[in-house]
Amino acid sequence: KVALLVGNNHYEHHPNLLAPVMDVFELSRLLEQLEFQVVSLLDLNKAEMVAAVSQFLQLLGKGVYAIFYYAGHGYEHSGRNYMVPVDAPQPYVPENCISVQRILQKMQQQRTALNLILLDTCRKCPETPPQGFFCPKKVRTRPSPGRCEDAEAYELQDGEYSSGIFMKYLKKHVLQDKKVTHMLEDVLEGESSRPL
Repeated sequence: KVALLVGNNHYEHHPNLLAPVMDVFELSRLLEQLEFQVVSLLDLNKAEMVAAVSQFLQLLGKGVYAIFYYAGHGYEHSGRNYMVPVDAPQPYVPENCISVQRILQKMQQQRTALNLILLDTCRKCPETPPQGFFCPKKVRTRPSPGRCEDAEAYELQDGEYSSGIFMKYLKKHVLQDKKVTHMLEDVLEGESSRPL
């Protein structure tokens, strides 16, 4: 069981976020209780994100349970989903970002027992995410058709601490003994029922 958690808070050319640090910390603690070997990284530029994903993929193989979690800015372009490194310039373009679909494809090629990508970003989700891709829909974005870079992430602030709405519901369900798909459905149900 291996997991790579990436949280990008401090951006050079985009608004800073507060929740990814706390979200990565909380998910790391929960996954370790499930006996995952966890690598948690914060504020990565593009080269660092590429290197981290490459090393993570080398750990995968037959029978491995693999989780990749990303919290930070993200966007959708031509039906593909991208994570935004801390050094990405304005405006968002695919060349300066990391393709989620490419990571999922490489994970699937490793014949792992489980591939799970949790994309916790302020972005517009596709209507039909690709198989193996989970996106916290509805609650993570405010409506802004065609302008994903202007969408705002929902963050809960408590003094110095801040966490995302997605993590609030995920941590309620992740340790329960149930199928992953059922757990994620429960997370979505909790998020969707929250008043905006």
